[in-house]
Amino acid sequence: MEEKRKPGRPRVETYMNPEWASIIIESGREGKHITDFLIKLGISWETHYELIKRNKRYSETIKEYNKLCEQWWFDKAHRAMSSDSSNKFNQRLWLQIVKNKFRDNWSDKKELDITTQGEKIKEENPVKIEIIRRTINGTEEEPI
Repeated sequence: MEEKRKPGRPRVETYMNPEWASIIIESGREGKHITDFLIKLGISWETHYELIKRNKRYSETIKEYNKLCEQWWFDKAHRAMSSDSSNKFNQRLWLQIVKNKFRDNWSDKKELDITTQGEKIKEENPVKIEIIRRTINGTEEEPI
């Protein structure tokens, strides 16, 4: 049984205006940037990030926005590449946009996990770097 709403402004953790959800989802369906719905909702980036952390409904709506927006961008590329005018499609620009907008799913970043004998490096186990000078014909050169 639901608790009767107390008088006053609803808590941000539990309430989200239903109109906000439709505005956010519509921006995602149109592939628009987050700033599109932030302006329409009249909220700042700081408020947006706080709501993601504190409001489950808002956070879930943002996840749905991201899926729809990513699909819009993917469809854009798919349509362009499967048509006769694919040579006019700016693949580099498209790739830069999706890599920046959807970092979790579109990244060519390579991470290097440095370990020592299977364990992560700790401060008491510092990395030692040895500089090797090479000599050519008996003369010493700058380190590599």
